[in-house]
Amino acid sequence: MRRIVIPMKRNLFFLALLFASGFLFTRTHRAKAIKPVAVIELFTSQGCSSCPPADRLLTEISKQAIIDGQEVYALSFHVDYWNRLGWKDPYSNHQYTARQQRYAQLFGLGTIYTPQAVLNGNHEFVGSNPAKLTTLLSSALNSPASVGVQVSASRRGETIAVNYALTGATKGTLLNVALVSESVSTVVSRGENAGHTLMHNNVVRAFTTLRASETGQTMFTIPADFDLAKGAIVVYVQDEKSLHTLGAGKVKI
Repeated sequence: MRRIVIPMKRNLFFLALLFASGFLFTRTHRAKAIKPVAVIELFTSQGCSSCPPADRLLTEISKQAIIDGQEVYALSFHVDYWNRLGWKDPYSNHQYTARQQRYAQLFGLGTIYTPQAVLNGNHEFVGSNPAKLTTLLSSALNSPASVGVQVSASRRGETIAVNYALTGATKGTLLNVALVSESVSTVVSRGENAGHTLMHNNVVRAFTTLRASETGQTMFTIPADFDLAKGAIVVYVQDEKSLHTLGAGKVKI
């Protein structure tokens, strides 16, 4: 076995150099850490009498996150299976029901229900349960995201162009892009919530899922009753198989 002997002075210099290099690497590594994110998907309906408390909780959590400077992205998906019971939810879409059914398969559930919330694609619970939501949020916001998301949006006639750029590992991931109305109200005249005025936040008005790439663009046709002043785009990346959320971003229109 051959040994290389380093004189003491050179040895001390060498160790100091390694220490400095390691310190710089640690600082650089920390600087590149991506801020934790929490994406809450609430499956709800205006035809469901137990949904308004969940809608209000989603609003409260969203407002508090802004105050606290936290990256919390709340999405209200209105499902369509309540429409047959006397009131057709104007924001309902079978696409959102199908998304909820996909989660039910992943979680091993025998049925779907409202109000159901899914946090970061890996936890589901009753959407009106504040204690459960608070606990899961606290945990999610303690771990950095693995994918950074930058997004911009601009109007082009009757369409909205969404441009995105991702950093981090995007292989085997999906990119979800949601056009949302940040606040809406509806006077419900029939069904379980008849006679009530319901308020909703971050209502998904259009939604698309793409295979993720480092950069790209997608387009949305502007809904006829869409208020651009209250519009926003939410983009989030999920693992293709598990649907666990890896990163997210948002921009006003």
